[in-house]
Amino acid sequence: MQNIPGNSDVDEAMLDTATAMSMVEHTSLLSNSKDNDFIGINLYTDDEASFSGAGINQRASEIASCCGIQLQVNGDAFIGRTFDNGDDFKRLNFTVSEVSSSSAAWVQEARKQNERKRQRDSPAALQARLAEPSQAAKPAAVTVREVAPAEALKEQGNIALKQGKLAEAVRLYSEALETDSTLAAAYNNRALAHLKLNNLADAEADCGYVLRLEPRNVKAFLRRGSAREAMNRLQEAIEDYKEAIVLEPKSKEALSKLSSARQKLANCKKDVQD
Repeated sequence: MQNIPGNSDVDEAMLDTATAMSMVEHTSLLSNSKDNDFIGINLYTDDEASFSGAGINQRASEIASCCGIQLQVNGDAFIGRTFDNGDDFKRLNFTVSEVSSSSAAWVQEARKQNERKRQRDSPAALQARLAEPSQAAKPAAVTVREVAPAEALKEQGNIALKQGKLAEAVRLYSEALETDSTLAAAYNNRALAHLKLNNLADAEADCGYVLRLEPRNVKAFLRRGSAREAMNRLQEAIEDYKEAIVLEPKSKEALSKLSSARQKLANCKKDVQD
């Protein structure tokens, strides 16, 4: 981070654009909590950047690494700071100088927080908690949310996908679906992993499963369209993008993909005529 210039404000218009994108994915660098005055910092990225051929964003990847998160970022990335205590929400100023040094206060806090999370979620810590003797019931009622095995595997797949471990992500999503074949999100995210691996037919098939379960799933239409476009089945891709636009008329992702596919199809027809 030592080479990043540090004398201007982050362009909030760019952040507005990022958070409005239908395919944006965010990674929490610093989770908001009472300990840090309910201030959170997120990294916003395009979840199809790898598939579209976008190069590695070294700056964003390095920021994540300095925060204790090993993440390969491709394409454009935006960083934002927010205050959210459950009652009030507001975006806070974030200057470039604050992401210019690994010694910045928020970076150090993020690193400590993420290290605590890793220790808490490590296999050894989990085994230790499971080995603890059961405690007598406490007077205060405690609500415990049980996570289904398929959901747990899907979340592990999400982590692998964010870290760029695509084959591992596919394996974890597949294990989740063996446990629960109705988990649409696992099909959808496995489709994204297949796209990035260039397993186009598998990506198309997974999107089909999603749409049988959730006929109005915009991401599934977009990802299936991307797979079909990459296989040069342009008319089918166009139909998928059009379906996505019917569901989300203002989707910049869908509009851009539709325009690109139509241009490719027109060029193909022109080549045939020539």
